[in-house]
Formats: sequence, structure tokens, C-alpha cells
Amino acid sequence: MRLLFLIVFIGLNAFSQKINLGDASTYQNSSLDTLRQEFHVYLDDHVLTIDLNNFEKRTTPLALEEGLPPGPKYLSQTPLWVENNVYFVDGSGGMVYTIQNDTIKRVDNSFNHGMQYGTALFEHDGTGYKYGGYGFWSDRDFFTYYDQKQNEWEVYHPIQSDIIPEGRSFAYFIKYQDLFHVFGGNRANPNNRREKLKTNEAWTFDFKTDTWQFLGKHDEIEEPSLRIPYKNKLVLVKKNHMTVIDVENNTKTDYRNSPISAQANGIRYATHAGDKFYVILGNNTGSYLNIIEEEDFFGKVTKQTKFYKNQGYWLKQGGVYALVLLVIILAFWLIKKNFIKRNKIKLLDNGIRYHLKFIEFDMESMAILKLLLSKPHVASSQILKIVEKEQYSPAHNERLKVQKINDINLKVATLLRNNEPIITNFKAENDRRIRVYAIKKDFFNQ
Repeated sequence: MRLLFLIVFIGLNAFSQKINLGDASTYQNSSLDTLRQEFHVYLDDHVLTIDLNNFEKRTTPLALEEGLPPGPKYLSQTPLWVENNVYFVDGSGGMVYTIQNDTIKRVDNSFNHGMQYGTALFEHDGTGYKYGGYGFWSDRDFFTYYDQKQNEWEVYHPIQSDIIPEGRSFAYFIKYQDLFHVFGGNRANPNNRREKLKTNEAWTFDFKTDTWQFLGKHDEIEEPSLRIPYKNKLVLVKKNHMTVIDVENNTKTDYRNSPISAQANGIRYATHAGDKFYVILGNNTGSYLNIIEEEDFFGKVTKQTKFYKNQGYWLKQGGVYALVLLVIILAFWLIKKNFIKRNKIKLLDNGIRYHLKFIEFDMESMAILKLLLSKPHVASSQILKIVEKEQYSPAHNERLKVQKINDINLKVATLLRNNEPIITNFKAENDRRIRVYAIKKDFFNQ
């Protein structure tokens, strides 16, 4: 165990800036001030500030505004940077706290309505926004924003969409520029309001057009130990791996854990800014701020798939399946056609071939075969012209014709191992005095 700790300790120090935070037994929260390049650690009665330019630390004692009851951990609420100030927003209601002149103050005129448990909190256009949340056996399906003039939360309107997503709580979300992506989370069962159902719909809201767009449905998301906003993506840190969800490019990428992310259960806070991750790792007896480069925070990519699937995806998949099916049918047809060809007689210039066997014929026999294959039936006189000799009598030439046809039938029957004659004769329908000949064309590859 000591060897494992030593390996991890050496690995962490190899690629991260590590800052000792000292006694963190009264830890409440942390936040990153990207404007001033400062990292703040909030404890019960003071703030530890770390200057990220020179890593110097300073401690600022905190007092409670008169009238605020002691005891509640006001700074443990979700921190939200709006312009140059950090606010701590209650996750269930409307209370908003901040630090002014080293004093914790409440700045809102709202009340604890308890209607937005599991809301999505983010900054947009210089103020705080909330989306969704659960309360009174239902889930919110709208945005609220903090009106800094009235110091109250107001509903955001108008929405220009014909359809909007179902309300949800404890959802995953990504806020980047003017786009708000939301997916996963819970919704109340309309038939049993005490029952919570998972939702797998992914939607995007565009603050420029005030419209919702349904993206598609995704697979169920394994609950992570940690969620970290990462540019226009979301990092989900899990016990055995990390997943990065990129809604805009519709990808879900799995990574192996790095030495830092492998300790997900020991991470107290994590955020990203610029090209670095800022991670507090430790416990009440000792905590450290680790500043890690992006390439060192992620392990090796193990898999990348589509995040959500929609009608376009399934149409594309259907097209692929149809194409595959068409190829299979075509291949089957070609194989069948080739198999049929292999089981038929191939006519050559000097004989016939069946499978790998060959029988040679004289020129007169080949002429008879070609003549019979070119017409539905052939008059006896036409075949007679091919075999007759001037020096022989008509009766003798007739015998030569019959002998030639019998010879062809015998050789083909031997080749096919079939006793039925390939060439047959019968009386013509239009003149019963004329005998005609026909060949079974189905046996030949034409």
C-alpha cells in the first residue's frame, strides 16, 4: 500500500503544481477567479486566497452580516461567478449570498420556496440563470434569472419554440456561449408523482433565438463521482474511467483514468480554465490544490461513440442496413447465378464443357448444336443439309443425320449422367408431314 501511494505521489508531482492548503477541517467550498488569476478556498470563518501568478497565499477572516443566524454554511452553496463577483446560490430556493468587505451577506429579496431542487445553475449575459428543478411533486420546464435591479428571481420569457422539453431535475448540462445543452436527469412520473423516472432526451436552447431544439435520445448515463465543465464539453469522472460528452459534435469519448482522476472519491472540488484543471484533493487532515495540464488530466482514449441518436441517425443506419442487405442479395444472386452457370453446359468452338469435363465434337455436330440453340425448333431438312453428301443416296443421308443426332444425344447423356435425350423430334404443328427437331436449351449456358 505504501509503495502504491509513493508511485501515485511521484506521478502527481511529475506533471502538476501542488499547493498545500493546510488545515481544511472546516472546508466549505472553492472557486476560481479567472479575471484576477486567484483561487479561493472558503472555510467556516475565513477565505484562503492563492495567487496563481506566484502561488503566494493570504488569509482573510470573514464575518457574518448582522441578522444572519450563525451555524448555516452559507458558502457551501453553489458558487457562481458573475462579472467580478462570486455568489453562492441556494440550490432549493432563491437565496443568494456573497462576500462584501470581508462580510458574508445575503443580497436577494427572495424566499426559500423549495421548488428547484436539482436545478441547473449557470451564468449568462451577466447574471445567474436556473433551469429545471424539482419541488411540490413536479419538475420545472422553464428558466429563471436573477434580476439584479430587484434582487429577485424572475421567469425568463418569451420562448419562441412550438415545443419545449419536459421538466427535469438533477440533469446534466453544458452552457457555452449562447447555447445551453441539457440531457439526462429525472422527471416525475405523471401517473405517480412520488416516483422519479430517468429521462434520456438531449435538447439545446439557443439564447439568441430563444428556441429549443430536440437533438435525440442517448443511452442511460452512469452516475459519476464528479462533473467538470470543460470548454464546450462535460467531463464525467467515474471510478474506473472518465467520459467526455461533446453535445455539439455528438460524441461520447471514454478515457482511462489518470493518477488524479483515479482518486475521484478524494476530489473535493474540480474546475477547468484556460488549458488547466484545478483540483482539490485530500480530506480534513490535509488537502492540496493540484494544477494539472489538460493532456496530463486525461488517460488514454479507449472508445468513442455517438452520444445521442435521432431520426436522421436511424435513417442513416437504415440506409446502411439497406445497402448491406442489397449487397448481400446481390452477392447471393451472383453466387446463385454462378452456381447455375456451373451446372450448365458451356458451348465451345470444338466441343462442350460441363463442370471440369470436356467432350470434343466434329464440325458438323457443332453446327447442328448451334443451329438448334439459335431457334425454337429446326426442320429436318435444315439438319440434313449440314450432314448430307452428294455421293450418297437420300436414304443414306437420312441415316447419317439420325446417326449424328443419336451420337450427340449419347455423348451429352454420358456427360450429364442423364438418360433423357437432349435433342428431340416431333411433327410440325402446321404441317404434320414435316418432322422438326428441338434441343433442351435449359441445359445450356447461353
